[in-house]
Amino acid sequence: MPEIEKANPHEGHRQRMKNRFLKHGLESFDDHQVLEVLLFYAVPKKDTNELAHTLLNRFGSLDKVFEAEYDELIKINGVGENIASLIKFFQMLSRRYMHSTFAYEGAIRLNDTKKLSNYCENLFKGEKNEVVYALALDDELYLIDKVKISEGIANKVALPFRKLMEFAFKCNCTRMVLTHNHPNGSMLASRVDIEATENIADMLSSVDVDILDHIVVGRDGATSMRECNLDCDAWEHNSEWF
Repeated sequence: MPEIEKANPHEGHRQRMKNRFLKHGLESFDDHQVLEVLLFYAVPKKDTNELAHTLLNRFGSLDKVFEAEYDELIKINGVGENIASLIKFFQMLSRRYMHSTFAYEGAIRLNDTKKLSNYCENLFKGEKNEVVYALALDDELYLIDKVKISEGIANKVALPFRKLMEFAFKCNCTRMVLTHNHPNGSMLASRVDIEATENIADMLSSVDVDILDHIVVGRDGATSMRECNLDCDAWEHNSEWF
């Protein structure tokens, strides 16, 4: 009696997953399935489900997988150059897309705290160290330019006042926002943050530039130092903003 060939349960799985995505979007997918489908494009034929679980177990969550460094990814068994490169490309593409969503007719207007906080959060996607940015705004709160003014290890970063002054003169701006991240996860401003903001505000006021806010970005979101009503004199001369 001829042996009956058993059906391969994985046959057609990729196409079913793609069809499901096209019909229902990612809302119907678990995190490991999102990663599994993405890996299809770096692994032509092999099952990617097990590797998706391995990556999630190693880094803890989907966002941490996408924030992982290339050198960390490449060490994992089953992850080659193609997979590590794809994950890093997706991370950078997501950041570029999020930045572009703020643009309207070529300009970015940060005219409310929520929009400003969201913009700042996306500046720090994937950052492992503490970084400080300055955003130069015009009188209608359109973004003129941004600059990374400092970077250091977590919880230790210096503020180069000269670079800030040069940036202000270059942009010919009258308003500026500061933003920095806390890689340890806290989105609360420290006493050091408040004092540094006050010192910068005093320095920039001498050239008629107002500090409008200082956004602190942590793992769970962002905090506006101005809206928190902290004991900070940085914006005492510009009480009205939005």
